[in-house]
Amino acid sequence: MAVRSTTAMTWRRGLAIYPLALVLIVFTLFPIYWVVNSSLKPASELFHFPPLYWPRQINLRSYINAIQNGRLASFYLNSMIVAAGTCLATLVLVVFASYSMSRFRFRGKGVIVLMFLMAQMLPAVVLIAPLFTIFSVLHLVNTRWVLIISYVISSLPFCVLMMRGFFDSLPQDMEEAAMVDGSSRTGALFRVLLPVALPGLVATSIFAFIDAWNELIFAVMFISSTSLQTLPVGLNLMIQEKRTEYGLLLALAVLALIPSLFLFGYIQRYLTSGLTAGAVKG
Repeated sequence: MAVRSTTAMTWRRGLAIYPLALVLIVFTLFPIYWVVNSSLKPASELFHFPPLYWPRQINLRSYINAIQNGRLASFYLNSMIVAAGTCLATLVLVVFASYSMSRFRFRGKGVIVLMFLMAQMLPAVVLIAPLFTIFSVLHLVNTRWVLIISYVISSLPFCVLMMRGFFDSLPQDMEEAAMVDGSSRTGALFRVLLPVALPGLVATSIFAFIDAWNELIFAVMFISSTSLQTLPVGLNLMIQEKRTEYGLLLALAVLALIPSLFLFGYIQRYLTSGLTAGAVKG
């Protein structure tokens, strides 16, 4: 009787959860589907009423025009360099900062955590004027470095807090055992803790990469050279005051999604476990 009761309860929970999960999946994936669907339509079907949920005739002209556009390769290259640089720099800083905040007690630690939390409340537009002044003095404006530094600054607080929570969930006995065997604290960090903390590192690095890949405001304000413009800026250029190339814009949007979808699909298991573990402790 107990087994039947448990089985019935499991079925009831499944009937309640699965439809809700299906609704959430559809709600999440529908915008991506609609962008892909619209990018395959000819111009005459983009504003068809009632809406066409699949093109009557698949049209790849927008993708051909996007690929033949000489600036697409430049947009992709700049975005990849900036996002990869941001990811690597953030990862290096996050490892040491989050480990120090997790394992050491020092004066002002609570203030630093509070400042990190407050930094998440500031909109990016508030930082434009002071950052532009600082970067102008350092002669970094209109370089890729200005974007990498800006994105590291904006993503670092959240990444540190997330990795700190992950380190908090790991027992200190692990590095203490390594130090008893003769390893230094730095050696214990890199040889013992970081392999275990791989899901958290992956989650942190992907967050920094996607944040840099999709950012627009800093890229518009700090970059004026057309040869250094990133992919979001290229998408923004398609939106003009009197005319918008919707087909080309949608095709570029789909092409811009490919790296993000590939990363999420390839390391999904690490990303999920890393976000969950990082939320255990604050």
